[in-house]
Amino acid sequence: MTHLILILLQAFIYPFVTILGQMQPDIPKPRGPVDLSDPVNVVIFILLPLIVIIAFLFWRKAMQKKRQEEEENKKNQK
Repeated sequence: MTHLILILLQAFIYPFVTILGQMQPDIPKPRGPVDLSDPVNVVIFILLPLIVIIAFLFWRKAMQKKRQEEEENKKNQK
């Protein structure tokens, strides 16, 4: 019986302990929607992601072109 009580007690306490253990006091919490009137927020949340996406698309196109050229070279060598 005491084992059952200990198991039930742990089952109820464990979720609360893990939640409290994961709260970090020094990390800022989200405060709502992003204010796009601030130029820094525009750069961080709009311009930088666009630059990364565009760079990825150019890189992917270059890799596809390089792969096609390698395949053509292999075909021409045979």
